[in-house]
Amino acid sequence: MTVNYPQILKLYQAKIEAGELRFDNAQHSAVNALNNLSTQLCTKKLWWQKTPFVKGVYLYGPVGRGKSMLMDLFYKNLPTERKQRLHFHHFMAQVHAQLAQLQGQKNPLTLIAKQWAKNINVLCFDEFFISDIGDAMIMARLFNALFDCGVVLVATSNVKPEQLYRNGLQRARFLPTIDLINNHCHIVSVAGQEDHRFRYGKNNRHYFINLPNDEFNKLFIKQYPQATKNQSLQVHSRALPYLFKANNALMIDFMALCSGPRSAQDYMLLAKQFNVLYIANVPKMGVGATGKVIVHGIEDSYQREKQTLDEHYLDDEARRFIALVDEFYDCHKLLVINAQAQIETLYEGKKLSFEYARTQSRIVEMQNW
Repeated sequence: MTVNYPQILKLYQAKIEAGELRFDNAQHSAVNALNNLSTQLCTKKLWWQKTPFVKGVYLYGPVGRGKSMLMDLFYKNLPTERKQRLHFHHFMAQVHAQLAQLQGQKNPLTLIAKQWAKNINVLCFDEFFISDIGDAMIMARLFNALFDCGVVLVATSNVKPEQLYRNGLQRARFLPTIDLINNHCHIVSVAGQEDHRFRYGKNNRHYFINLPNDEFNKLFIKQYPQATKNQSLQVHSRALPYLFKANNALMIDFMALCSGPRSAQDYMLLAKQFNVLYIANVPKMGVGATGKVIVHGIEDSYQREKQTLDEHYLDDEARRFIALVDEFYDCHKLLVINAQAQIETLYEGKKLSFEYARTQSRIVEMQNW
């Protein structure tokens, strides 16, 4: 027996009719896939029927095509509590913490999958992207265990499964993960012609270019007149110097924030503690090669597909900046940026160009917050 619930497709069409969205053929195909999945998940089986095999949905396409909006629509209107949505690297942080707790036990990834399956049937990943070898090496066994437990995967990504972890260390060991995704998900391209980020035009409400430091400081002080100045706070037992600090807002120099021993864990903590982060003196990154060349061949007993990449100046800082933007965007916390260049030219290197495309999209979207 099928229970009638509000349909994802109808809700999408209602948004178009109300003028909230414009019709997009690629989005419409994705909505159909999500609508069919929602219907399957809401279909009750009789006691004598076998549990049907339900394929999830993997949406991929360039930035600005509405993948996150479609995930919102699906997740918010899926009538079950047995679901969870989170950024992929947050999920993996939890998995690694669980692995540490289960150290010494047999088949820990199977145990972890069973723990997740106790609470959820549907697992939704935003920005499914793999760059860490530690994640890549356990992914096939973890996904296989999750799928064996009946967990349904819904994910958004900028790339199709075959391009995940491209040129990564020991990629051959990651390939079974791609097969699992293809076998357990409908792969749907959301690569429409329109970039929906610019539907209402472009603006730079929270992004400034070469604003004098005194003027940028005044913006903060005007909003937070009781702010303290030029002190530091402790972030994971390390001092982080700041320019100004209020109860729920912070201003920090870019190099203090993105240079040196900083990680995504630090940015997670800041995003929990502050609603607004002002970043001063953001330089252009990836401009000019350092002369250091990374050759992807046999390195420290690992094998990569052969490729040569030039290191560019401030690539490490750019990597941390990308992680910072991800954390604040995912927590819906605002970044106010004073930079040396336009958003689209802030990073000009090659090594992180793919990742920065996502960062650029998120900074652009923040301008409408």
